[in-house]
Amino acid sequence: MERITIFIDNSNIFKGFQKYNVQADYEKLKTLITRGRKLDAIYLYEGVVYPMSPEKKRWYEQLSIRSGYIIKASFDKIVKSGAIEKKVDINIAIDVVSLAFEDAYDTAVLVTGDGDFLPVVKKIKELNKKPEVWAFKYSLANALMEELDEDRIFHIDDILNEIKL
Repeated sequence: MERITIFIDNSNIFKGFQKYNVQADYEKLKTLITRGRKLDAIYLYEGVVYPMSPEKKRWYEQLSIRSGYIIKASFDKIVKSGAIEKKVDINIAIDVVSLAFEDAYDTAVLVTGDGDFLPVVKKIKELNKKPEVWAFKYSLANALMEELDEDRIFHIDDILNEIKL
């Protein structure tokens, strides 16, 4: 059975949920992405403003306890345009590549459309791992579309009704 690990860039997909005015059920999202494959781990990465709100803490606890998510929140400083989130991309990249080296999965599922992950996708392919990307159509980088076969790209737009709260 194919072993997968899911890596969610929550800041990236949360913008899409806001754009479409959807509150997503992350348990349903996990189930749809997994599709009968063996889920070894699911990570959620997010840049968080310190101090963290009680609502955010509760949400993380629920995701962790009820749904098995491993929360990787990093506290970022604020600038006028919003939170700096490059730490998140770097943390995801390190985990995806290091877990590939450790043979922790067969397929790395990246839930982001960010083109910054192109080198990560190329590297895990070199390591004989399969990359898969789930992203909103509007935010899916052309570089990722060009690097991956069509059957390795999934659009969150297509499953919005199935993952609504």
